[in-house]
Amino acid sequence: MESRFVSPKLLRQSGKEAVAEAEALVQKVLSAESPAERRMVIKCLDQLSDSLCRVMDVAELVRQVHPDSSWQNAADEVYAGMFSYMNQLNTHVGLYGKLVEVIDDHEISRTFSPVEREVAMSFRRDFERSGIHLPKDAHAHFVGLSSDIQESSRGFLKSQSLPPPSDRAVAVPVDHLRSLPSQVSMHILQSSSTRKRPDGTAVVDLVLDEYAAHYILRDCADDATREAVYRAWQFGSTAAVDTLETLLEQRRALSHLVGFESFGHMALEDKMAKSPSHVDEFLRGLAAQAQPRWNSAITSLQKVRAKTRQGSQQMFPWDRDYWMSKQQADKGALPSLRSYFSLGRVVLGLSRVFKSLYGVELRAASPQPGEIWHPEVRKLEVVDEGGRLLGLIYCDVFSRSSKAHVGAAHFTARCARRIDDDVEVSAASAPHSSRTVVERDGQRFQLPVVVLICDFPVPAEGSPSLLSWSNVETIFHEMGHAMHSMLGQNGFHNVAGTRCPVDFVELPSILMEHFARSPHVLSLFASHYKTRAPLPLDLVTKHAERRREYAAFDLHAQLFMSALDQRYHSPVLDPSGAGDRGWSTRSLVELHRDPMFSEGPGTSFFGHVEDTQWQSRFTHLIGYGASYYSYLLDRVLAGRIWDRVFHGDQPQQQQQQQQQVAGSPLSRQAGERFKTEVLRWGGGRDPWQSLAAVLDNGSVRHGEIDAVAQGSKSAMRIVGSWKLPDI
Repeated sequence: MESRFVSPKLLRQSGKEAVAEAEALVQKVLSAESPAERRMVIKCLDQLSDSLCRVMDVAELVRQVHPDSSWQNAADEVYAGMFSYMNQLNTHVGLYGKLVEVIDDHEISRTFSPVEREVAMSFRRDFERSGIHLPKDAHAHFVGLSSDIQESSRGFLKSQSLPPPSDRAVAVPVDHLRSLPSQVSMHILQSSSTRKRPDGTAVVDLVLDEYAAHYILRDCADDATREAVYRAWQFGSTAAVDTLETLLEQRRALSHLVGFESFGHMALEDKMAKSPSHVDEFLRGLAAQAQPRWNSAITSLQKVRAKTRQGSQQMFPWDRDYWMSKQQADKGALPSLRSYFSLGRVVLGLSRVFKSLYGVELRAASPQPGEIWHPEVRKLEVVDEGGRLLGLIYCDVFSRSSKAHVGAAHFTARCARRIDDDVEVSAASAPHSSRTVVERDGQRFQLPVVVLICDFPVPAEGSPSLLSWSNVETIFHEMGHAMHSMLGQNGFHNVAGTRCPVDFVELPSILMEHFARSPHVLSLFASHYKTRAPLPLDLVTKHAERRREYAAFDLHAQLFMSALDQRYHSPVLDPSGAGDRGWSTRSLVELHRDPMFSEGPGTSFFGHVEDTQWQSRFTHLIGYGASYYSYLLDRVLAGRIWDRVFHGDQPQQQQQQQQQVAGSPLSRQAGERFKTEVLRWGGGRDPWQSLAAVLDNGSVRHGEIDAVAQGSKSAMRIVGSWKLPDI
């Protein structure tokens, strides 16, 4: 971290200095009159955004991971104050007016580079989403609705941590706990009251939590108990449903206020998808491919059940996990891969991948005093083939109680940005040390700094940290984000690295998961931590096949949640038109009937269960409102790029030019193409143009590439016809 972040006191001081610098830049924008001054308005706004985010983003990181409460308190204070100040700027009429004046001045805007134009338009969209262009009364209404939405969002998330009411307890016979793992049975018995029924049967009155529900649905052999637990758990909270419906109604009202047909239309305006109808086209294309797969998977479970149960083979939602577990048990457990994935070897493998693809590598570095927040944090430098520093990555990967429950995450502590042409202001700006600035071709650039957070188990003393294959995919995924930040240096803070549309930002990270599954890539680093024996690739194949057995079920879940998210943010919220509470459940039931989610005759495997409210637990609606489809979209795009660019699907002439090991995805030519057409742009280019450019290798139909480059409804239809993603 920067030297100014070495104590809570200096963190607070940095917040004050950042606001002072921002205020000085605001005055520069407002006073810009001459052509030269007005030409610098976009630069000023980008510099202003950077000055604030360089402190706010660090404060957010500290709130999540720092073990010292005094640091956390300081970070909370700094973040809250700067967040409030930034909201003031988002509604600053003078700044907005000057921005529009500059954009609309053809003599100035025609001199913008493509990236600078995108920066300008992104600022304009942000202002207008804040209702700044509205009349005074309408704007006041907008501000009130925005506040109400924040309150409803917090209320919905808070409802997730509340225990179910005692009258929703499930009576579970004690005998039915015997098939559960002993620690789970003990947890249930210790946390629940036990009584006897008139017939002498001992039962526990179980107030469900996610832990107990998961194991009962997976391991309990009694159909009636599983059904009762499923119904109770999926009933959720009526209060949560009420809050959710209020939130969705508030979002719709907000979108209408700023002239959109729905919140979905508002949210998607600057995304790849552009429109709810385009998302629907994509989802229906994927579902048409996936239906045979999930029907086949259901049939395979029915066959397992038929071996031990007589009568009807109809299956219900509470049967899924149990019979999947039985089928897995019948096949026997596979040997673990952990012994082959020590953390040090995995990071070495990542460095080798990046060197092969992009000509950059990871180099361990010693932190300066006060630079890291925990002794387990490791500092990595990203350097190119000439030894030049490109940026810094801090890795905080082990579980500890002082961490917030963020799971795996990529934090941008500082974006790359050109600084030699900064606007001079009277307020003292934060100094740059020689380790955070580089000179290239006579220009000076601020280096990016990112932090990777994971939740890996802490190794025993004297033993290396051994990762599961899933952990390996996780760190490859997060490093994909990090490399986007390192290589996405386009000169501007506001569109640097991962600052791109939410339905494009996961593409580089999901692509890295493909490398984590590649036998060739695994052979670069996966070896037994004791014997150094290489990872048996036939074992990798068996694990991969086992994973794919039920991928269709996960794909169904992702499709359904994506479609429900779209429905909840559509122009018509209540399909019945009744207008009373409970409409979100009616909408959910109607979606289950959509042919997109057909299961074939005689099955209710995915169907809605009466008197349940699954949507009460759909917390992704808060952070991904109208954009939950993004995960699926980027999975499909990454799979296409993996197949077409990295995995041998090049024209014969290119294959002959590449002096690579047969079957290797580590082609420098392919890596340079992905870096040039995708990574280096950050958010400074239309993602559809980047996608079309990286896929245009001469072997794809020209009409398809042209359609993709347009990013229209037909582009989403084409993408929906591409190969199904591995989930």
